[in-house]
Amino acid sequence: MRYWVGFIFAVLFAFFAADFLMGEPRMPGRVAGGIPFDHSQHIESIGLDCVACHTGARSAFNAYMPSKADCMDCHRLPLTENAGIEKLDSVLAISDDKPWSHKRILPEHVVFHHGVHDAAGVSCSDCHGKEFYQNRYGGEVFNMQSCLKCHRGESFKEKGFKPAATYCAACHR
Repeated sequence: MRYWVGFIFAVLFAFFAADFLMGEPRMPGRVAGGIPFDHSQHIESIGLDCVACHTGARSAFNAYMPSKADCMDCHRLPLTENAGIEKLDSVLAISDDKPWSHKRILPEHVVFHHGVHDAAGVSCSDCHGKEFYQNRYGGEVFNMQSCLKCHRGESFKEKGFKPAATYCAACHR
């Protein structure tokens, strides 16, 4: 009897471990708002840093999506005389306070602190890629293999990242 209990436990453990390590990563659930947004215009043309719109990206647990008030902090200024600004003003006037939303990509038991990674020298594009500059979303690969590869110092060798914690409790709760 003890043999069967141990065998069943081992099979279940192997199943869950294989699913966790080899399973398909969850794809991002981006919910498009009614307002088009051009990352390349804001980042490359104007020179804004990610934290200008995504508060918390450099210091907090979460990098938040901007609110309507965040947009209007800049767009109230007479930045330009183009029709796009007038269209933005009219769309923002009728939009929700949070025109963009983002569903969590990582499983709930995984802890990721943006500020800790920023303090270690990890840039937004190291994880999110540069594709979002061209407004292509969902190409990020957030899975245990990619995280462990980086934490072991196997990714971004040119940046000289020091290996980080790889014990389970460092990222899993």
